[in-house]
Amino acid sequence: MNMKNSIPVRIARFYIQGFRSMTVGRKLWALILIKVAILMLVFKLFFFPNILQERYSTDAQRAQAVRTTLISR
Repeated sequence: MNMKNSIPVRIARFYIQGFRSMTVGRKLWALILIKVAILMLVFKLFFFPNILQERYSTDAQRAQAVRTTLISR
């Protein structure tokens, strides 16, 4: 099969051409990406605290805690 006509290349070319010809869509995609970035930042700050940083003071203690957790499961 020719690489120029392979399915992944054709799919990629289809989407690239579609994004190039967009006008309003570009602004909407930019807005969506900004919203997702803000949501991920909020989730990281409030819902996923750095527990290892809070509970252990040194890297050696953190590494030991991770090893112990992995082995015990």
